[in-house]
Amino acid sequence: MNPAVFEVAVSADGMAVQGKGVLAAFVPASAGFAPLVVAGCDPRHDPGKPIEGLAGAAFLHIRGAIGDLAGLRWVVVDNWGRFFEAVPHWAAQNGMAPILEFKRFPGGVGVDAFSKETGATGEAALELLSTVVEGGIPETIPANARQFLEAIELHGNLPSPGALFQLVQAAAISGDITGAAKGIQADPVISATLINYANAAAFAGAGKTASVAEAIQRLGINQVRRVVFVAEMMARYQKGACAAFDYRAYWHNAVATGAAMRGLLETFGIPARMADEGFTTGLVSGMGWLAIAETFPHLLADYIGLSAGLDPTAKARLQKNIFPAPVAEVTATYLARFDFPETIRSAISGIPTADGWAWFDCLASAMRVAQSFAPLPCLAIPDNIPAPERCREEWRNWQSLLSFSS
Repeated sequence: MNPAVFEVAVSADGMAVQGKGVLAAFVPASAGFAPLVVAGCDPRHDPGKPIEGLAGAAFLHIRGAIGDLAGLRWVVVDNWGRFFEAVPHWAAQNGMAPILEFKRFPGGVGVDAFSKETGATGEAALELLSTVVEGGIPETIPANARQFLEAIELHGNLPSPGALFQLVQAAAISGDITGAAKGIQADPVISATLINYANAAAFAGAGKTASVAEAIQRLGINQVRRVVFVAEMMARYQKGACAAFDYRAYWHNAVATGAAMRGLLETFGIPARMADEGFTTGLVSGMGWLAIAETFPHLLADYIGLSAGLDPTAKARLQKNIFPAPVAEVTATYLARFDFPETIRSAISGIPTADGWAWFDCLASAMRVAQSFAPLPCLAIPDNIPAPERCREEWRNWQSLLSFSS
Protein backbone atom coordinates (compact mmCIF):
# COMPACT_ATOMS: atom_id res chain seq x y z
CA MET A 1 0.00 0.00 0.00
CA ASN A 2 1.00 3.60 -0.55
CA PRO A 3 1.13 6.29 2.15
CA ALA A 4 -2.20 8.03 2.63
CA VAL A 5 -3.76 10.93 4.53
CA PHE A 6 -7.21 10.62 6.12
CA GLU A 7 -9.53 13.42 7.17
CA VAL A 8 -12.19 12.11 9.52
CA ALA A 9 -15.23 13.65 11.22
CA VAL A 10 -16.54 11.99 14.38
CA SER A 11 -20.19 12.65 15.23
CA ALA A 12 -21.63 13.14 18.71
CA ASP A 13 -22.76 9.50 18.75
CA GLY A 14 -19.24 8.26 17.97
CA MET A 15 -19.64 7.48 14.27
CA ALA A 16 -16.71 8.34 11.99
CA VAL A 17 -16.95 9.34 8.34
CA GLN A 18 -14.80 11.19 5.86
CA GLY A 19 -14.87 14.82 6.90
CA LYS A 20 -13.14 17.44 9.01
CA GLY A 21 -11.79 17.31 12.56
CA VAL A 22 -9.26 14.49 12.82
CA LEU A 23 -6.23 14.38 10.56
CA ALA A 24 -4.26 11.11 10.23
CA ALA A 25 -1.40 9.79 8.11
CA PHE A 26 -0.77 6.15 7.22
CA VAL A 27 2.73 5.01 6.19
CA PRO A 28 3.49 1.38 5.25
CA ALA A 29 6.41 -0.54 6.75
CA SER A 30 9.86 0.59 5.61
CA ALA A 31 13.54 0.33 6.62
CA GLY A 32 12.78 -2.24 9.29
CA PHE A 33 10.09 -0.16 10.99
CA ALA A 34 6.46 -1.24 11.35
CA PRO A 35 3.55 0.32 9.43
CA LEU A 36 2.17 3.33 11.25
CA VAL A 37 -0.88 5.55 11.64
CA VAL A 38 -0.43 8.93 13.35
CA ALA A 39 -3.53 10.97 14.19
CA GLY A 40 -4.32 14.27 15.87
CA CYS A 41 -6.90 17.03 15.88
CA ASP A 42 -6.77 19.03 12.66
CA PRO A 43 -5.53 22.58 13.49
CA ARG A 44 -7.50 23.86 10.50
CA HIS A 45 -10.81 22.39 11.69
CA ASP A 46 -11.03 22.18 15.49
CA PRO A 47 -13.30 19.23 16.36
CA GLY A 48 -14.04 20.67 19.79
CA LYS A 49 -12.86 17.56 21.64
CA PRO A 50 -9.42 16.15 22.50
CA ILE A 51 -8.00 13.48 20.22
CA GLU A 52 -8.16 10.89 23.02
CA GLY A 53 -11.96 10.84 22.78
CA LEU A 54 -12.05 10.77 18.98
CA ALA A 55 -9.24 8.39 18.08
CA GLY A 56 -11.10 5.12 18.60
CA ALA A 57 -13.81 5.94 16.06
CA ALA A 58 -11.27 7.48 13.68
CA PHE A 59 -9.03 4.39 13.87
CA LEU A 60 -12.00 2.12 13.10
CA HIS A 61 -12.71 4.20 10.00
CA ILE A 62 -9.06 4.10 8.90
CA ARG A 63 -8.77 0.36 9.57
CA GLY A 64 -11.70 -0.18 7.24
CA ALA A 65 -9.76 1.58 4.48
CA ILE A 66 -6.32 0.00 4.92
CA GLY A 67 -7.22 -3.37 6.40
CA ASP A 68 -5.87 -5.19 9.44
CA LEU A 69 -2.13 -4.97 8.73
CA ALA A 70 0.32 -7.10 10.69
CA GLY A 71 2.33 -5.09 13.21
CA LEU A 72 0.45 -1.84 12.52
CA ARG A 73 1.19 0.79 15.20
CA TRP A 74 -1.29 3.52 16.13
CA VAL A 75 -0.10 6.86 17.53
CA VAL A 76 -1.95 9.98 18.67
CA VAL A 77 -0.57 13.51 19.03
CA ASP A 78 -2.50 15.46 21.63
CA ASN A 79 -3.23 19.19 21.64
CA TRP A 80 0.00 19.84 23.59
CA GLY A 81 2.12 18.14 20.94
CA ARG A 82 2.77 15.01 23.02
CA PHE A 83 3.06 11.62 21.32
CA PHE A 84 1.40 8.49 22.75
CA GLU A 85 1.14 4.99 21.34
CA ALA A 86 -2.50 3.91 21.26
CA VAL A 87 -3.06 0.19 21.72
CA PRO A 88 -6.53 -0.70 20.34
CA HIS A 89 -8.60 -3.46 21.92
CA TRP A 90 -10.81 -4.22 18.96
CA ALA A 91 -14.40 -5.17 19.71
CA ALA A 92 -15.57 -8.60 18.58
CA GLN A 93 -18.55 -7.04 16.80
CA ASN A 94 -17.88 -5.34 13.50
CA GLY A 95 -18.53 -1.64 13.44
CA MET A 96 -17.57 -1.04 17.08
CA ALA A 97 -14.83 1.44 17.89
CA PRO A 98 -11.96 -0.05 19.90
CA ILE A 99 -11.14 0.78 23.47
CA LEU A 100 -7.74 2.47 23.41
CA GLU A 101 -4.92 2.13 25.90
CA PHE A 102 -2.51 5.07 25.71
CA LYS A 103 1.16 4.43 26.47
CA ARG A 104 4.23 6.65 26.66
CA PHE A 105 7.17 5.76 24.44
CA PRO A 106 10.25 4.48 26.32
CA GLY A 107 12.02 7.80 25.80
CA GLY A 108 9.06 9.97 26.80
CA VAL A 109 6.30 11.78 24.95
CA GLY A 110 8.36 14.19 22.83
CA VAL A 111 8.99 14.08 19.12
CA ASP A 112 12.49 12.65 19.64
CA ALA A 113 11.11 9.68 21.57
CA PHE A 114 8.51 9.15 18.86
CA SER A 115 11.11 9.34 16.08
CA LYS A 116 13.45 6.91 17.84
CA GLU A 117 10.66 4.32 18.06
CA THR A 118 9.14 4.78 14.61
CA GLY A 119 12.14 5.71 12.48
CA ALA A 120 11.59 6.41 8.81
CA THR A 121 7.87 5.65 8.94
CA GLY A 122 7.38 8.20 11.73
CA GLU A 123 9.32 10.89 9.90
CA ALA A 124 7.30 10.22 6.74
CA ALA A 125 4.01 10.42 8.67
CA LEU A 126 4.90 13.78 10.21
CA GLU A 127 6.01 15.09 6.83
CA LEU A 128 2.67 14.05 5.31
CA LEU A 129 0.71 15.77 8.07
CA SER A 130 2.82 18.95 7.88
CA THR A 131 2.39 19.15 4.12
CA VAL A 132 -1.38 18.87 4.36
CA VAL A 133 -1.71 21.38 7.20
CA GLU A 134 0.63 23.96 5.68
CA GLY A 135 -1.01 23.60 2.30
CA GLY A 136 -4.45 24.04 3.83
CA ILE A 137 -3.81 27.21 5.81
CA PRO A 138 -3.61 30.18 3.45
CA GLU A 139 -0.80 32.54 4.30
CA THR A 140 -2.40 35.86 3.51
CA ILE A 141 -0.27 38.50 5.16
CA PRO A 142 -2.30 41.21 6.95
CA ALA A 143 -1.50 44.69 5.75
CA ASN A 144 -1.10 46.52 9.05
CA ALA A 145 0.68 45.87 12.32
CA ARG A 146 -2.40 45.35 14.49
CA GLN A 147 -3.91 42.78 12.12
CA PHE A 148 -0.58 41.01 11.79
CA LEU A 149 -0.18 40.70 15.57
CA GLU A 150 -3.75 39.43 15.90
CA ALA A 151 -3.24 36.91 13.09
CA ILE A 152 -0.17 35.49 14.83
CA GLU A 153 -1.86 35.37 18.23
CA LEU A 154 -4.92 33.53 16.85
CA HIS A 155 -3.01 31.27 14.47
CA GLY A 156 -3.56 27.53 14.91
CA ASN A 157 0.16 26.86 14.66
CA LEU A 158 1.29 29.41 17.26
CA PRO A 159 4.20 27.79 19.16
CA SER A 160 3.36 26.81 22.73
CA PRO A 161 4.88 24.81 25.56
CA GLY A 162 3.51 21.46 26.68
CA ALA A 163 1.45 20.06 29.54
CA LEU A 164 4.21 20.42 32.13
CA PHE A 165 4.15 24.20 31.75
CA GLN A 166 0.39 24.14 32.30
CA LEU A 167 0.91 22.11 35.48
CA VAL A 168 3.54 24.52 36.81
CA GLN A 169 1.40 27.48 35.77
CA ALA A 170 -1.47 26.08 37.84
CA ALA A 171 0.92 25.44 40.75
CA ALA A 172 2.12 29.05 40.62
CA ILE A 173 -1.49 30.20 41.00
CA SER A 174 -2.53 27.71 43.69
CA GLY A 175 0.77 27.54 45.55
CA ASP A 176 0.98 23.75 45.10
CA ILE A 177 4.77 23.54 45.10
CA THR A 178 4.74 19.80 45.84
CA GLY A 179 2.59 19.12 42.79
CA ALA A 180 4.93 21.17 40.61
CA ALA A 181 7.96 19.27 41.91
CA LYS A 182 6.34 15.89 41.23
CA GLY A 183 5.40 16.92 37.70
CA ILE A 184 8.90 18.18 36.92
CA GLN A 185 10.56 15.09 38.44
CA ALA A 186 8.59 12.91 36.00
CA ASP A 187 10.48 14.53 33.11
CA PRO A 188 14.21 13.82 33.49
CA VAL A 189 15.25 16.31 30.82
CA ILE A 190 13.30 19.22 32.30
CA SER A 191 14.48 18.21 35.79
CA ALA A 192 18.11 18.35 34.68
CA THR A 193 17.56 21.75 33.07
CA LEU A 194 15.96 23.18 36.20
CA ILE A 195 18.75 21.83 38.43
CA ASN A 196 21.41 23.20 36.07
CA TYR A 197 19.65 26.55 36.16
CA ALA A 198 19.56 26.55 39.98
CA ASN A 199 23.27 25.64 40.07
CA ALA A 200 24.24 28.56 37.86
CA ALA A 201 26.41 31.46 38.88
CA ALA A 202 23.88 33.32 41.04
CA PHE A 203 23.63 30.35 43.39
CA ALA A 204 27.25 29.22 43.38
CA GLY A 205 27.71 30.25 46.99
CA ALA A 206 24.86 28.00 48.09
CA GLY A 207 26.58 24.89 46.78
CA LYS A 208 25.39 22.47 44.14
CA THR A 209 22.06 20.68 44.36
CA ALA A 210 20.66 17.60 42.64
CA SER A 211 17.16 18.07 44.04
CA VAL A 212 14.24 19.43 42.03
CA ALA A 213 12.49 20.52 45.24
CA GLU A 214 15.56 22.48 46.37
CA ALA A 215 15.93 24.00 42.90
CA ILE A 216 12.35 25.25 43.15
CA GLN A 217 13.06 26.73 46.58
CA ARG A 218 16.12 28.56 45.27
CA LEU A 219 14.43 29.94 42.18
CA GLY A 220 10.89 30.54 43.36
CA ILE A 221 7.82 29.16 41.59
CA ASN A 222 7.41 32.07 39.17
CA GLN A 223 10.97 31.77 37.92
CA VAL A 224 10.53 27.98 37.73
CA ARG A 225 7.49 28.55 35.54
CA ARG A 226 9.59 30.59 33.11
CA VAL A 227 12.40 28.02 33.10
CA VAL A 228 9.93 25.23 32.31
CA PHE A 229 8.38 27.38 29.58
CA VAL A 230 11.71 27.88 27.84
CA ALA A 231 12.88 24.29 28.43
CA GLU A 232 9.74 22.83 26.86
CA MET A 233 9.88 25.26 23.96
CA MET A 234 13.55 24.47 23.38
CA ALA A 235 12.80 20.74 23.39
CA ARG A 236 9.78 21.00 21.10
CA TYR A 237 11.12 23.44 18.50
CA GLN A 238 14.39 21.98 17.28
CA LYS A 239 12.83 22.20 13.85
CA GLY A 240 9.54 23.50 12.63
CA ALA A 241 7.41 24.94 9.86
CA CYS A 242 10.08 27.20 8.33
CA ALA A 243 12.79 25.11 6.67
CA ALA A 244 14.89 28.23 6.01
CA PHE A 245 15.03 29.20 9.71
CA ASP A 246 17.99 27.92 11.74
CA TYR A 247 16.27 26.78 14.95
CA ARG A 248 19.53 25.61 16.52
CA ALA A 249 21.20 28.97 15.93
CA TYR A 250 18.10 30.67 17.33
CA TRP A 251 18.32 28.83 20.68
CA HIS A 252 22.10 29.34 20.95
CA ASN A 253 21.60 33.06 20.37
CA ALA A 254 18.79 33.14 22.94
CA VAL A 255 20.97 31.62 25.66
CA ALA A 256 23.87 33.89 24.67
CA THR A 257 21.61 36.94 24.99
CA GLY A 258 20.47 35.86 28.43
CA ALA A 259 24.05 35.30 29.53
CA ALA A 260 25.18 38.66 28.16
CA MET A 261 22.27 40.39 29.88
CA ARG A 262 23.36 39.00 33.24
CA GLY A 263 26.94 40.03 32.58
CA LEU A 264 25.93 43.63 31.81
CA LEU A 265 23.53 44.35 34.67
CA GLU A 266 26.10 46.08 36.85
CA THR A 267 27.24 48.27 33.96
CA PHE A 268 23.71 49.68 33.67
CA GLY A 269 23.16 50.08 37.40
CA ILE A 270 20.70 47.20 37.70
CA PRO A 271 20.93 45.41 41.08
CA ALA A 272 22.31 41.88 41.24
CA ARG A 273 19.05 40.61 42.77
CA MET A 274 17.51 41.09 39.30
CA ALA A 275 19.96 38.64 37.70
CA ASP A 276 17.42 35.89 37.07
CA GLU A 277 14.88 38.27 35.56
CA GLY A 278 17.66 39.77 33.46
CA PHE A 279 18.68 36.38 32.15
CA THR A 280 15.08 35.50 31.30
CA THR A 281 14.63 38.81 29.50
CA GLY A 282 17.55 38.06 27.21
CA LEU A 283 16.54 34.45 26.77
CA VAL A 284 13.05 35.24 25.46
CA SER A 285 13.80 38.58 23.78
CA GLY A 286 13.74 37.05 20.29
CA MET A 287 10.70 34.80 20.72
CA GLY A 288 8.92 36.73 17.98
CA TRP A 289 11.20 35.11 15.40
CA LEU A 290 10.04 31.67 16.51
CA ALA A 291 6.39 32.80 16.46
CA ILE A 292 6.71 34.08 12.89
CA ALA A 293 8.60 30.94 11.82
CA GLU A 294 5.68 28.78 12.94
CA THR A 295 2.77 30.97 11.85
CA PHE A 296 4.01 32.64 8.65
CA PRO A 297 6.93 30.42 7.55
CA HIS A 298 6.91 31.57 3.94
CA LEU A 299 7.12 35.22 4.97
CA LEU A 300 10.16 34.50 7.14
CA ALA A 301 11.71 32.35 4.41
CA ASP A 302 11.34 35.27 2.00
CA TYR A 303 13.11 37.59 4.44
CA ILE A 304 15.92 35.09 5.09
CA GLY A 305 16.49 34.62 1.37
CA LEU A 306 16.53 38.34 0.61
CA SER A 307 18.66 39.26 3.63
CA ALA A 308 21.51 36.86 2.88
CA GLY A 309 24.75 38.81 2.55
CA LEU A 310 23.24 42.17 3.56
CA ASP A 311 24.79 44.38 6.21
CA PRO A 312 22.83 45.07 9.43
CA THR A 313 21.52 48.44 8.23
CA ALA A 314 20.13 46.91 5.05
CA LYS A 315 18.61 44.04 7.04
CA ALA A 316 16.84 46.52 9.31
CA ARG A 317 15.34 48.30 6.29
CA LEU A 318 14.30 44.96 4.79
CA GLN A 319 12.57 43.92 8.02
CA LYS A 320 10.48 47.09 7.94
CA ASN A 321 9.52 46.40 4.33
CA ILE A 322 8.62 42.71 4.82
CA PHE A 323 7.11 42.39 8.29
CA PRO A 324 3.90 44.38 8.94
CA ALA A 325 4.90 44.74 12.63
CA PRO A 326 8.35 44.88 14.25
CA VAL A 327 9.55 41.51 15.49
CA ALA A 328 10.00 43.03 18.97
CA GLU A 329 6.26 43.81 19.06
CA VAL A 330 5.50 40.23 18.02
CA THR A 331 7.68 39.04 20.90
CA ALA A 332 6.03 41.29 23.50
CA THR A 333 2.53 40.32 22.33
CA TYR A 334 3.43 36.64 22.41
CA LEU A 335 4.95 36.80 25.92
CA ALA A 336 1.89 38.61 27.29
CA ARG A 337 -0.10 35.50 26.39
CA PHE A 338 2.00 33.54 28.91
CA ASP A 339 1.97 36.16 31.69
CA PHE A 340 5.60 37.24 31.46
CA PRO A 341 6.25 40.27 33.69
CA GLU A 342 5.75 43.78 32.40
CA THR A 343 9.44 44.51 33.09
CA ILE A 344 10.48 41.89 30.54
CA ARG A 345 7.91 42.86 27.92
CA SER A 346 8.64 46.57 28.27
CA ALA A 347 12.36 46.08 27.78
CA ILE A 348 11.74 44.07 24.61
CA SER A 349 9.23 46.50 23.11
CA GLY A 350 11.28 49.59 24.03
CA ILE A 351 9.05 51.08 26.72
CA PRO A 352 10.86 52.59 29.70
CA THR A 353 10.08 51.22 33.16
CA ALA A 354 9.69 53.27 36.35
CA ASP A 355 13.49 53.15 36.64
CA GLY A 356 14.00 54.66 33.20
CA TRP A 357 15.70 53.17 30.17
CA ALA A 358 18.33 51.07 31.98
CA TRP A 359 16.58 47.74 31.39
CA PHE A 360 16.01 48.44 27.69
CA ASP A 361 19.55 49.76 27.17
CA CYS A 362 21.00 46.70 28.90
CA LEU A 363 19.02 44.35 26.66
CA ALA A 364 20.03 46.24 23.52
CA SER A 365 23.71 45.90 24.50
CA ALA A 366 23.23 42.23 25.42
CA MET A 367 21.78 41.47 22.00
CA ARG A 368 24.83 43.00 20.35
CA VAL A 369 27.25 41.06 22.56
CA ALA A 370 25.34 37.80 22.03
CA GLN A 371 25.64 38.15 18.28
CA SER A 372 29.42 37.84 18.68
CA PHE A 373 29.02 34.64 20.77
CA ALA A 374 26.31 32.84 18.78
CA PRO A 375 25.24 34.77 15.68
CA LEU A 376 21.69 34.47 14.35
CA PRO A 377 21.92 35.54 10.69
CA CYS A 378 18.43 37.03 10.45
CA LEU A 379 19.18 39.69 13.10
CA ALA A 380 20.10 43.18 11.98
CA ILE A 381 23.04 43.24 14.39
CA PRO A 382 26.78 43.07 13.60
CA ASP A 383 28.64 40.02 14.89
CA ASN A 384 31.94 41.71 15.70
CA ILE A 385 31.03 43.63 18.88
CA PRO A 386 33.71 43.23 21.61
CA ALA A 387 32.41 41.20 24.54
CA PRO A 388 33.29 42.10 28.15
CA GLU A 389 34.96 39.31 30.10
CA ARG A 390 32.05 39.21 32.54
CA CYS A 391 29.73 38.35 29.65
CA ARG A 392 32.12 35.68 28.41
CA GLU A 393 32.13 34.14 31.88
CA GLU A 394 28.33 34.07 31.98
CA TRP A 395 28.22 32.55 28.49
CA ARG A 396 30.45 29.72 29.69
CA ASN A 397 28.28 29.22 32.78
CA TRP A 398 25.11 28.69 30.77
CA GLN A 399 26.32 26.17 28.17
CA SER A 400 24.39 23.37 29.90
CA LEU A 401 21.10 24.90 28.79
CA LEU A 402 22.08 24.19 25.18
CA SER A 403 21.85 20.41 25.65
CA PHE A 404 18.49 20.51 23.88
CA SER A 405 19.87 22.13 20.75
CA SER A 406 23.35 20.66 20.46
